[in-house]
Amino acid sequence: MKNLILCDDCEVKKVSAVCRQFGYGIEIQAFHKPSLYEETPEIINDYKKYIDKIEFVSMHAPFADLNPGSSDPMLREVARKRFELAYEIATKLSISHIVFHIGYVPGTGIPKNWSGRCVNFWNEFLEGKSEKMNYYIENMLEKSPEILFDVIEGIDRPNVKVCLDIGHAHCNSTTSAADWIKYLKDKIGYVHMHDNHGEKDEHLGFGQGNIPLVEVFNLLIKYAPEAIWALECKIDSQLDSVEFLKKNNFCI
Repeated sequence: MKNLILCDDCEVKKVSAVCRQFGYGIEIQAFHKPSLYEETPEIINDYKKYIDKIEFVSMHAPFADLNPGSSDPMLREVARKRFELAYEIATKLSISHIVFHIGYVPGTGIPKNWSGRCVNFWNEFLEGKSEKMNYYIENMLEKSPEILFDVIEGIDRPNVKVCLDIGHAHCNSTTSAADWIKYLKDKIGYVHMHDNHGEKDEHLGFGQGNIPLVEVFNLLIKYAPEAIWALECKIDSQLDSVEFLKKNNFCI
């Protein structure tokens, strides 16, 4: 049986109340927009109040247009600054779990070269940082799981794992979500869970799209039993999706 995390979809006040009511964890997503903190740093105090008494808290880092494996050093430097900002925010909020996007855009570079630069980027970024912080690198546009596997394998640290977004795998790749799980196995440490129809990233509640969710969830239990499950479906579908999990004996 899995403990559950609800992604707040930038509505932390509303979702944190539900998490406290039912004992769920929460993923803070608003800081994917760097300006939120840069323009109003005092907002950290508000978030401290929202996440108070929630046992598990994670956050999503900035990701828009960031490319940590770029062949251009200036672009890698932009990514580094945004990653550092995420680390700063997480530290101030006493959060020890951060989700980052991998940042690879298919067709814009040779995968092996890109992944090598990305590994170097991560190793430099992690130098001197707390080993108590946990990092999850999320798939987005990749057609298959090889490049994400290579990056995690190359970093080779116990606190750096895959965030498998099953919705992204279903609508953006030519590999099924089931096969992503079979390939990545226990490199998966965190899962973004939502549904879609295989054409775009819809963030639907469970059963509203055509992902074979029961098969996918059973494979996660088999191959990545320690992974954290975070519901990233639309807020008005979250509790119905929890009921889907309960009905199929994935949570209590």
